[in-house]
Amino acid sequence: MARSLTHFLPLLLFVCFASIASVALIMTLSGERKLSELPSALIGKPVPVTELPSLSNPQAFIKIEATTATPYLVNFFASWCAPCRAEAPALAILGKQIDIIGVAYKDKPEDSRKFLADFGNPYRAIGIDNDGAAGLNWGVYGVPETYLISKDGIILKRHAGPIDGDILRDEFLPLIRSLQDRE
Repeated sequence: MARSLTHFLPLLLFVCFASIASVALIMTLSGERKLSELPSALIGKPVPVTELPSLSNPQAFIKIEATTATPYLVNFFASWCAPCRAEAPALAILGKQIDIIGVAYKDKPEDSRKFLADFGNPYRAIGIDNDGAAGLNWGVYGVPETYLISKDGIILKRHAGPIDGDILRDEFLPLIRSLQDRE
């Protein structure tokens, strides 16, 4: 009896896993579960102070700090990321409204430079995260991911996935305007 049960245990585990995965897929496809709203333990907390080599000058470093004079965005991107290409027009618009710090995530510097030459450079500064350690500290699931930071260095919003026209218009621009009105 115990022997026949051990034969069915892998099948039972597979059926349980498949059921959970099916429910998650159905919720995602129906719109009940939005991937861009993945939870972040950092919302409402200070930014992880991050120091990265600069893309423009590898001997220099950029530092993402807890406090600045104005709100800003931190955008994790990569040249190999198709959704990053799709969000380039929205970042160009955002870059006219607010400073954006870019983080080239697990990307070769020469590939990042070519990407920026092809799709535009909306960033005030760009750091290189070769090994993904900075992304890990920020809780990055994948690229692109964008964080809105208050002038006090508090993470106010995290958006996973590309910023498209609707997200730009309905989420980011109103939040940025409200922060700028408070200054």
